[in-house]
Amino acid sequence: MLVIVGVLSAVAAPRFFARGGFDAYGYGEAVRRGVRLAQKAAIAKRRTTCVSQTTTALTLTFATAAGGLACDAALLDPATGTAFSEPVPSGLTVSPATFTFTFTPLGRPSAGQTITVTSDVVATIIVEAETGYVR
Repeated sequence: MLVIVGVLSAVAAPRFFARGGFDAYGYGEAVRRGVRLAQKAAIAKRRTTCVSQTTTALTLTFATAAGGLACDAALLDPATGTAFSEPVPSGLTVSPATFTFTFTPLGRPSAGQTITVTSDVVATIIVEAETGYVR
């Protein structure tokens, strides 16, 4: 019995204290939530919305002018009431490292996207090209 406990502590314990897998999963879910919010806001506001990822954060903006293509105002996060900005946790790799795409007022993306967040695990976010469905 003691041998089993020793083996489990040597193999399993580091996984409980490694944070990278949790950060990758959490940030992947935050990106998924942000992209879904951008699509829903595009439809609800009948405005173009933009999703932008930099090396430091994911941000959402929208066009204030009807029929406009330039995203010139921050999209508010309904959870906080402030501009949507999701910082990238340290130790994660987002691929592509930087990107920008838009949703039309009908919720269709400018292009399909595949976004990966990598650490100890890989979280993949896919935006379907025709429908904008986020999975």
